[in-house]
Amino acid sequence: MVQIGEEMVNARSGERFVWRATRVSTGGEYCEFDLHLAPGARVAAAHRHPNQEERFTTVFGRLDLVKGDKRTVLGPGEVSVIPPGTAHRWGNAGEPAHAIVRLSPALHAEEFFAMFCLLASEGKANAAGLPRNPLQMAVLLDAYREEFDFATASQHRMLSAPLAALGAIGRRIGLRSGHPDEDS
Repeated sequence: MVQIGEEMVNARSGERFVWRATRVSTGGEYCEFDLHLAPGARVAAAHRHPNQEERFTTVFGRLDLVKGDKRTVLGPGEVSVIPPGTAHRWGNAGEPAHAIVRLSPALHAEEFFAMFCLLASEGKANAAGLPRNPLQMAVLLDAYREEFDFATASQHRMLSAPLAALGAIGRRIGLRSGHPDEDS
């Protein structure tokens, strides 16, 4: 279980998370973290949150944000809200940056981030910060489909069934997602 103040690092993607609020501390209403970004840091892949709103508040630095087909650069004090189901991606627009990120409701986003950071710390992530093992990636995406989805509806339609099948194979050979409902 993630604790307030806990730090997670994905050195491959250049992200550092420090938890301000957790699913437990808010009764599931939201989770929130300080996102510290090294120069050149970016989210590993464009994605959607099917059931969560994501709010970015830039503290310092600049955040390059693509929401749907609109690109903006957020400076200090600026806020952008990503509605559920909206494709987006982001990256650091230059110097080190810090943003506060809130996901509402919390669901199991904390465990998802924890697993990605763990895999990166174990050397099991590629340069973008994604798991190198495609079966491990399938296990994660299958377990956290309420929290994360492919960027487009066509990707979702084409890849959901194969992803579920590959996720089942990955679980069968012992790969885990870190999801609290997972059979251990």
